[in-house]
Amino acid sequence: MGISHEYHSTHSRGRRSRAGSGLRLAGVMAAILLLSLAITAILENSQRAGEAESTLPSGTAANILAPLPMQGAANADSGAAGEDSSSADTGTEAVTLEQFGPAQQTAGAYTVKAYDSSVIRQPACGQVDLSYFSDAVFLGDSLTVGFSDYNINLGGALICGYTGVGPDAIVNRSAVKSSVRGEEIALDVLAAAQPKKLYILLGTNTLTTLGASDRFLAYYGQMLDQLKELLPGCTIYVQSIPPVRPEAAAEKPGLASDVVRSVNEQLAQLAAQKNCVYLDLWEALADGEGNLKEVLAAPDGVHFSAGNGYGAWVTYLRNHAKYSADNAWTPGSAYAAN
Repeated sequence: MGISHEYHSTHSRGRRSRAGSGLRLAGVMAAILLLSLAITAILENSQRAGEAESTLPSGTAANILAPLPMQGAANADSGAAGEDSSSADTGTEAVTLEQFGPAQQTAGAYTVKAYDSSVIRQPACGQVDLSYFSDAVFLGDSLTVGFSDYNINLGGALICGYTGVGPDAIVNRSAVKSSVRGEEIALDVLAAAQPKKLYILLGTNTLTTLGASDRFLAYYGQMLDQLKELLPGCTIYVQSIPPVRPEAAAEKPGLASDVVRSVNEQLAQLAAQKNCVYLDLWEALADGEGNLKEVLAAPDGVHFSAGNGYGAWVTYLRNHAKYSADNAWTPGSAYAAN
């Protein structure tokens, strides 16, 4: 009886041990199966994400984080900035401020339009009083000389106009002749004056022949670098090269409308790169064909008439000053104090 009871007890313990081992093995197998399923799901999700990313059209950027600077202001003031509402290359909508705010950044892809002069140019912004120019300097060629020769009222601005010059004369510190002060070095005059605003209009003399634009723009960029270092805190206005009459362009093909417009596009880009304010004088001076309006032109077709021409130029400058609450606004204009 004692032997039989001991046998049955030992046999029972063996069965329980084998059963426990079986359960543990089943648990391990279940865990391995679950891990395998999880890895498979992760790989499938990763593959789907990669396929979705690869379907984005070329030339687009997904989930752009912030609106581009200056995109909206010019669109509001100029229809040219938003002429194309779609991209011919991708079939996706081009960016406008309304489509590009934080609410639209959670999904989709956006095509970023390259800036052109219509976006970069300073929009109309109220009208300033002539006293706004009392701490300004106008630097330019014979067109700028006209401010002095015709006694144009610019609120006491300093006129640095030099007949026949281009940006290379400024960069190289060439001796230039003022019709008011005589021979001088333009950079020395500017350094002594330390203006708060500087208006530049150069290019008509440099671009009379075809093929001169690269040299002109290279010197212009060097000139802006020198001026920004020389005049810290000064707002620099880069004015577009004005149009001329067709008969003048026939004699000087480098001043043809399409050539000058192309150079102005590059000049606008340069101004933006150098953190300068770009003024598109063509808005006020050009006719529908891109020529200088006949009523504004002097007999040579290049310079401006004393009355209408300079009047249109000064009015444009007064309406396109960079905004500041401290500007001397004309009474009754949009930003003048009541």
